Amino acid sequence: MQNSYVASLSAALPTSAIQSIATHFGASERTILDGVQSSIAAVVSGLSQRSSDRGFLSQIMQLASATPENAVASALSNGSLANPASSFLTGGTQFLSTVFGSRLGALTETLSNQTGLRTTAATALLALGGQTVLSFLGGRVRDGSVNANSLPGFLAKESDALHGTSPTGSPNRPIAVTTHKVDVDPVIAQSVEKERSNSILPWILGLLLAAILLGLWWNRSHQQPVAVSQPVTTTPAAPAVTSSTGADLGTLVDAALPDSTTLHIPERGVEGKLLAFIKDPSRTPDKTSWFDFDRLLFDTGSATLQPQSAEQLNNIAAILKAYPAVHLTIGGYTDNTGNAAQNLKLSQDRADSVVNQLEQMNIAPDRLVAKGYGEDHPVGDNATAEGRALNRRISMLVTAK
Repeated sequence: MQNSYVASLSAALPTSAIQSIATHFGASERTILDGVQSSIAAVVSGLSQRSSDRGFLSQIMQLASATPENAVASALSNGSLANPASSFLTGGTQFLSTVFGSRLGALTETLSNQTGLRTTAATALLALGGQTVLSFLGGRVRDGSVNANSLPGFLAKESDALHGTSPTGSPNRPIAVTTHKVDVDPVIAQSVEKERSNSILPWILGLLLAAILLGLWWNRSHQQPVAVSQPVTTTPAAPAVTSSTGADLGTLVDAALPDSTTLHIPERGVEGKLLAFIKDPSRTPDKTSWFDFDRLLFDTGSATLQPQSAEQLNNIAAILKAYPAVHLTIGGYTDNTGNAAQNLKLSQDRADSVVNQLEQMNIAPDRLVAKGYGEDHPVGDNATAEGRALNRRISMLVTAK
C-alpha cells in the first residue's frame, strides 16, 4: 500500500488511546484500530467514486466548508461519541447517507462482520471516519488548498493509496442509490438517554495526532507527483436525499436563479417549493404561505445548528439574494412534550439562530423576522412519535415578494 494518512495512523496512535477506545466498545485494540482505518478508507473511496458528479461534489464542498477543523476533537471532548443521539454521530451518519445512500446499511454490516464489533460500534466508527474526513476537507477548502477542480484528483490519489484498507466487500464501484432513511434528531429538542462514557482524553490525543498526520501527508503529496487513476466510466446514479425526518426528497436537480447562480437542490425539497411560489405571479403572500425547512438540524436541547444545516441555509440565502423583494418570517415550533414555557423559549431561540445565520450570509436584517410559536399550530398528532417529529420544525412565511 502507498504512503497515506491511514497507513501512518496505525503506528502513530498512542497505546493509551487504543486501549481507551477498545475498553469503551468492549473489543481488542487491534480490532478498534482496524475499524477506524477501514472507516476512513471507505469514506475516501466512496467520495472518490462519485467525484465526477458535479452536483454531489458541490454538496460535499458546502458541507466541508461548514465543518470546523477541530470538530472531531471538540465532539470527543464533550462526550458526543458515547451518545448515539449526539449531533456528532447523527451528523456523521447523515453525511455517510449522502455519500453511500442505500449502501450504508450494507457497509455497516460489512464492517461489523469483518471486525466482530456490534452494529452500534461499527456505526459509531463509520460516523467518526466520516466526520474526520469532512473536518480535514473543510480545513483544506477554507485555506484554498482544495477546490472543486482539485478535489477529485486528491480523492483519487488517496483512494489508490488506501486500496485494500476498506472493509472487505464494501462498495468499490458505482451502485444505484435508493432512498435511505437516517435516524437523525429533527429540528426541536427530544429527551436523550445518556450512555456510559469513559475517559476521552486519549481520544482527543489520537484524533489531533491524526489531523497532524493528514496535514503532513497532504504537504508531502504536493511535493512529489503521484499518478491519478482514470475515473470509472460508469455514471453513478444521482444521489437520493432524505429530510431530517427521513422523508424522500428525491434526487438533486439544478435550479437556475435570476442572478446566474445555479443551485443543486432536492427535487422535492423546500427550496423548489419556495422558488415556485416566488415565481408564480398568481400566488400572493398571506398567512398560509408557510414552507417547512426539511434539512435543518440542531444540537439536542439547544439552538446551535449542526454543520450539515449550512447546505440548506446557503440555498435559502442564495434565493433571497436573487429575489431581493422577498421578506420572510422564520417560525420555530415544538411538540407538546415537556414544559410549555421552555418549549416556547427554545422555539424562539432556534428561530433567532436561523435568522442570525441568514444575516451572516449577507441577508439584510429588515427582510427577516424570527418568531417562536412553541407548541402552537401542530401539523401532526402529538400522541404518536411520527406526529411529534412533524411538529418539531422550523418554517418560513413569505410576507413579501
